[in-house]
Amino acid sequence: MQQSNPLLLTISNILDEIIKETDALEIEYNSIFHANKAPSITIYNYLQRIAKYTHCSEQCFVIALIYLDRLQEKHTYLVLNSHCIHRFLLLSIMTAIKFQDDDYYKNEFYAKVGGINVKEINVLEQEFLEYMDYQLFVDDQQYAIYEKRLLEFGEIEMP
Repeated sequence: MQQSNPLLLTISNILDEIIKETDALEIEYNSIFHANKAPSITIYNYLQRIAKYTHCSEQCFVIALIYLDRLQEKHTYLVLNSHCIHRFLLLSIMTAIKFQDDDYYKNEFYAKVGGINVKEINVLEQEFLEYMDYQLFVDDQQYAIYEKRLLEFGEIEMP
């Protein structure tokens, strides 16, 4: 059994609250990130799975959250809900790993970890980068703000 990770739990709790609100809106979307049916795996278990297999730094999860917020700011029509959150999470974390960490895997590996096929992850990666306008850099100040908010929200300690 995998040990509980306070950072991942805090992030998943934040996203669960957002998803609960957006799912109640019952809005239908037709983006390539939206699945016909919401995955059965919880956000927390999905984050744990990604952390377990990718061995990425915890900073990548904070950066991924920043990326998701940037997406929402740039594309207000994009509403994160249970039909798309897993794909957006996978792509934001994968992008953060590639941008932040020294070691990363090929897309085939991330596709397997995320439960989608490699062709789909390649298309999603391109779309994600376009949504982000290829603006992936996170400055120290912005990172510190997010880290502080996560610490306060989850009453956790960062390494």
